[in-house]
Amino acid sequence: MNVLAIGSKITIKKICEDIVNKVDSLSLVDYTNKNYLNWDLSVSNRIKYNTGNIEKIDTLIKAGLEDSEIIIVHSRTDIDTLFIAQKTKIDTDKSIFVILEDLLLADIYESLGFIILDSHNLKITKLTNKLGN
Repeated sequence: MNVLAIGSKITIKKICEDIVNKVDSLSLVDYTNKNYLNWDLSVSNRIKYNTGNIEKIDTLIKAGLEDSEIIIVHSRTDIDTLFIAQKTKIDTDKSIFVILEDLLLADIYESLGFIILDSHNLKITKLTNKLGN
């Protein structure tokens, strides 16, 4: 399974550490790759680091959006995160996990097909179930 993780917040780091050995490829993308430098992910050819304006669809496509079955988004603010998540919804077969700081909008976005995770109580059971591990 191919996964695209958008953003480099600590929640994305934690999730990637937990799933890196359970996926075929893991593409990470953010405005800069500096935050990834201290991440303790295994050195593997299955991990790809990408940079660019993550609010632009071209950046997301170059990072592997079209080939990813699972997309995880956690950006600077909830508004940015939701904006980016909407851009990634180019295919209804993709599972899009959105990590929110404030769950006020969770019900609305879940009704649109996004899977919401709480950044303050990060449980990735829904994600690991999708991975089948």
